[in-house]
Amino acid sequence: MIKKQYIKAMDVIKKLTELRLERNISVYRLSELTGINQSTLANTFSRGTIPSIKHLEIMCDALGVTLSQFFAQDEEMFYLSKKEIELINNYRKLPKELCRNLSDLINDISDLQKNY
Repeated sequence: MIKKQYIKAMDVIKKLTELRLERNISVYRLSELTGINQSTLANTFSRGTIPSIKHLEIMCDALGVTLSQFFAQDEEMFYLSKKEIELINNYRKLPKELCRNLSDLINDISDLQKNY
């Protein structure tokens, strides 16, 4: 049983490493983005120390994925930039009628782009 937990833990670290490297983010830069001590992150990546859920969530946020996306196995992951997240959050604050209008406008612009 311990061996299975260790393998799963290594999968978490492996996935964090892959996400970090895909984005060309050093451990130092991840520390700056997350506010997590650099030595804590170094232990995670070099020694295999498992991050707490709180730290994992903070790292995922800095890497542009949700915890749900991070743990998804069979689904294709997609990443949102900070601007995309901001856009979605602002969209959700709008009244429904404005949301429909904005959606229609974006669809119209997208259709125009296809013609160019």
